[in-house]
Parts: sequence; structure tokens; C-alpha cells
Amino acid sequence: MNYKLIERKNPRNTDGPAKFYAYILNMSEIGIDDLATRISASCTVTRHDCLAVLSALQEQIIYALQEGKRISLGDIGRFRVMAIGAGSVTAESYDTNLIKRLKVCFTPNTRLKEALALDNKAFPLTRLNLVEEEEDETEEGQI
Repeated sequence: MNYKLIERKNPRNTDGPAKFYAYILNMSEIGIDDLATRISASCTVTRHDCLAVLSALQEQIIYALQEGKRISLGDIGRFRVMAIGAGSVTAESYDTNLIKRLKVCFTPNTRLKEALALDNKAFPLTRLNLVEEEEDETEEGQI
């Protein structure tokens, strides 16, 4: 797993000094086609069968979330929907217009957490660039 350093200012204290943070570099994306190929290479199921199951899984996750259900994907983790918005003083005065957006939350299970633990020697962390200037990237990759 590769990372680079980026310099960022504290948004709450823009006059303060910037600090350097590790930013995980996601080198590429893997889609369901590639996942189907990888799965079929490790078992007796064909790539097309894997692709069909993964496509159906995508649809069913969306449908279940729309129904307000939590989804457990075994050793991977759980998905759920969360409402983001404003509150009201009383329950009676609450209106659904106060909900500004819905957010999908993912909670990893223990096995996934252990696989990505810093003390797991299965993968090394490798620093690529010494320092990069702040970029318009999300903070998803920060550690």
C-alpha cells in the first residue's frame, strides 16, 4: 500500500501552521468485471456466473437500503443509511423537510479491520513522494 505526504492547514485555524499528513494512494479501481474474473480464477464458478451474482448483489444492496434495512456482508462489514439534517425542539414539530440528505454508512467487521491493521505484516506501507502540495482530494485516504 502506497502513500504520499500532503500539507494541509487546519480549517478551524487557518492562521496556524500547516501539518503533513499521510494520504493513501489508491492506484486504481477494480470493478465487478475484474472481481468476477478474480473469483472465477479461484473456484469452479464461471466468470459470467460470478458477474451475474455480483450485479444482482449491487441491485439488492440498493433495494434493501431503500427499504431501510441494514446489510451485513459477512467478514466485510455492514451498510446502513443515516439521515443528515436539522433538529426540532419537539417531536410534534419535526418535519421531514428538516432532513437534508441521506448518507450510506459502512462499518467494517473485525476480520477486515484486522486485515488492514498497521501491525499486519501482510502488506507494507511505502512512502512514494517526499512531499506533495495540498490537492483537491477528499480525505477518504488519510490515515
